[in-house]
Amino acid sequence: MAGGGNDFLVFEADGRALTPADRERLSRLCRRGLSVGADGALFLSRGEEGRLRLDYFNADGGLASFCANGTRCAARYAARHGLVSGDPVLETGWGPIAARVDSRSVTLRLPPVPVSGEELPIWGDDLPPSGTPLQVGVPHLIIFVKGDLAALPIERLAPPLRRHPDLPEGANVHFVKVEGPNRVAVRSFERGVEGETLACGSGVVASAVAAARQGRVVPPVVCMTKGGASFTVAFTSGAGPTEDAELTGDAREIFSGDLNEEAWQE
Repeated sequence: MAGGGNDFLVFEADGRALTPADRERLSRLCRRGLSVGADGALFLSRGEEGRLRLDYFNADGGLASFCANGTRCAARYAARHGLVSGDPVLETGWGPIAARVDSRSVTLRLPPVPVSGEELPIWGDDLPPSGTPLQVGVPHLIIFVKGDLAALPIERLAPPLRRHPDLPEGANVHFVKVEGPNRVAVRSFERGVEGETLACGSGVVASAVAAARQGRVVPPVVCMTKGGASFTVAFTSGAGPTEDAELTGDAREIFSGDLNEEAWQE
C-alpha cells in the first residue's frame, strides 16, 4: 500500500509474534532494488473491544510506536477487506486512533499532541541556529528554513541531526518552509529508513502544529511533501497540548501477492 508517498508491506498477522530472525527477513524485504522495497511494514491483528491492533516496523526491522501514513493505510485496508464494520479504531503504540475512511482519503483523529520542548541548538550550512523538538507518537525535530527547500542538501545535513545528542531516541528530521498563511512545504529524513522519504505523516502534523504555535501559520494547514502529495492538518491552535488534531491524505492499495524465498535472501 501507499499513503501520501510512503509505501508499506501489509500483513494480516500479529506483529508481537515476530522473532529476531523474522525482523531480519522483514528488513530484507524492504530493500529497494533487491526485493519488494518499502518504507516499513504493517501487521494487523485482532485487538480489544472490536478494535484492530496495528504493529508497525521500520524498514530496518525495528518496531516503532507510530506511523501516521501507515495507520491511514491500515485503516483503508481494514475497511476494504472487511476486517471491521464501519470506520476502524486502531490500537497503536501511541494509543487508540480513530480513522474515517473515504473513497480515496483517510482521516486520523490523533491523541493529544504535547507542548513542544525547548528549542535545541542545531548546526549546518544555511540552517537556523535552533530547531523545535515535538513528539507526535514518535520524536521529530522541526527546522524552519527560508531559502530554496528543494535545493537543500538534506542527505548531508540531516544524519547528524537525526542523532541529536539531546534526543536520546533519535528523531525524524523535517525541513519546513512556510509558503503562506495556511500552507507549508516539508522535506523529511526518517530514522529507521535512514534517508529522505517522499512524505512523513506524523512529521507533517508536527510541522504544522509547530508552525502554528510559533505564529507562522493558522490551521487548517496544507502540507506539501517531496513526493508531490498534499496533506491537510486540522487542529485548534493554542499554547497547551493540541487535543483535536486530524490528518487527512490519500491511501491506496497497489498490489497483493505471494513472496518467494529469494525475496529475503542476502
